[in-house]
Amino acid sequence: MHPTPGRGMGPTLGEKLRQSRQATGLSTRAVAERIKRIAAVSHATIANYEKDATQPPVDVLAALASVYERPINWYLGGGAVLRGVRYRNLKSKVGVRARQQFEAEVQRWLDAYIAIEKHLDVPLEKERERDTKRIHEFAAAPDERPRETAARLRKALDLDADAPVVSVVDILDRAGIRTIEMETDLAIDGMAAALGEEHVVVLAHHTSHDRARLTAAHELGHVVRGDCGDGEESKTEERAAFEFASHLLLTSEMLFAAFKRKSVVDLVRFKERYGISLAAMVYRAQEEGIIREDEAKRLWIAFAQRGWKSKEPGRVIADRPSRFESLVASATEERQLTFKALAEIGGVREEELKHRIDMALNAEEVTDDEDGTAEHRLRLAR
Repeated sequence: MHPTPGRGMGPTLGEKLRQSRQATGLSTRAVAERIKRIAAVSHATIANYEKDATQPPVDVLAALASVYERPINWYLGGGAVLRGVRYRNLKSKVGVRARQQFEAEVQRWLDAYIAIEKHLDVPLEKERERDTKRIHEFAAAPDERPRETAARLRKALDLDADAPVVSVVDILDRAGIRTIEMETDLAIDGMAAALGEEHVVVLAHHTSHDRARLTAAHELGHVVRGDCGDGEESKTEERAAFEFASHLLLTSEMLFAAFKRKSVVDLVRFKERYGISLAAMVYRAQEEGIIREDEAKRLWIAFAQRGWKSKEPGRVIADRPSRFESLVASATEERQLTFKALAEIGGVREEELKHRIDMALNAEEVTDDEDGTAEHRLRLAR
């Protein structure tokens, strides 16, 4: 999964109208029905607005903004739009309309994030300018193996040979990659895209902490390796990004130590220290020849018997995107602005903004369901 480079120009009015409607899950017919007392327009006319075939009068635009719960000024101003969306661990049962609605909701919150950030004058690129330049010095060379890129990035971050990566999300911030967490019912781990000239990464709130860390590191791998171009990522690019991510979190030396005594107790201890799943460690160990195929098979059987395929043991500390929520909390706690004022700036509802603060403060571990086991995900990565 990787984003494509953004276009310099912002979204059209039609694109904004379409995204806003998709976020509500309403059809053009349903929207026409809701605004008929204020503006008698047909569903075909609304579709034409979204295609930029015609422009809505101000009173119609105001009615549409009311239905979509967006400030009318948002439609009149410029701004970047999501491009080249790629999902992580997307299930085939997730329909196109559901994806469109999710992407529109992501766009809404990224817009709010950037608007509030701009108003508070704390842009991501200035806040992380020194670290961003430092990390980009360690971009992958054309002939460099993913594990070598990961090793050089660890060195750039002053991580000792056995030091854990405390926060992958912090590294994404330092690399200038805007990251946000979203609540969703979709069977996904996350998504990545381009927003103007920025790379953005979205992590699903329902994923377990170790999955979220691997997804974040995977997307960092795509950016550092420079394969965030147009089109679907190849299996080669996917394997490379996964190799980068797993080696960033757990070096071969650490992995060898984890399997030295072939003890599940040791594996759980290493999972808790380094924040990477048991499943990822077993696959890596087999691929690198640390354990034999029959030994890996016995471990998979033992995991299944213990119910670990759906709920692994071991507690991984939360590593979730929270810079946006931190900016909001800081502004309100220091009495710079109220929640109401910030909500108006971001074009969201006050209760929604408060809910995001609660979500950031109560990051609890979640478990995989049987349809999204770590074994299945890693098999796809191979």
